[in-house]
Order: sequence, then structure tokens, then C-alpha cells
Amino acid sequence: MKDCNTSASTLIELRISQAYVRLCSLPEGGPQASVSVASIGSYEIRMLANPAADVDSTPLFWLELIDHGTKTSVDSFCCYQIQDAVPVVHDFFKQVDDSNKPGDTC
Repeated sequence: MKDCNTSASTLIELRISQAYVRLCSLPEGGPQASVSVASIGSYEIRMLANPAADVDSTPLFWLELIDHGTKTSVDSFCCYQIQDAVPVVHDFFKQVDDSNKPGDTC
């Protein structure tokens, strides 16, 4: 995977931070404690609340890559800090990019 430049990483961290603020603003016990971080074609990166986020040893939130075309979760990752999520989002973008490349034909 290519190293992403600092400004791209900073923008992704800002987007993650904004999503976390929206997530924390949702009513507790709501039916769906998640918010969208990014949409790429038929894919979406969602941030999910961790119900026990007040405990030091539990993740702050989860990130999930969803394929709306197949209605399945492609990948997920727990994050203990906002900064932990930046390389995960980069990886999710790469997975989407790789899945959109045409397969080898012989």
C-alpha cells in the first residue's frame, strides 16, 4: 500500500473526528448507533458506537466497510483512539479500489 500524504491523512482524521462527534450526539439506546464516515460507490464506511466506551480497555468505536450491492459487511476494525482509525480508513479505501479493478482475463 502506498503511504498517504500528510494532508490526506489529516483530512481523513478530521472526517473521522466529525463522525465521532455525530455518533456521540445520538441518543443512547437508539435503534442504530452508527454514522457514515464515507461513501464510495456502492460501499460505505460506517462508525458504530461501542456500548461500553467508558471502560479504558474497550474500543472507543468500530469501523465497518459495507458493500450495499451485496448487503454484506466486507471488513471491520475496532479503534481505541481517533488516530487508530486513519490507517483503517486508508485500508478500506484500498479494498474498495482493489474490488473495482477488472479481474485478469486470459
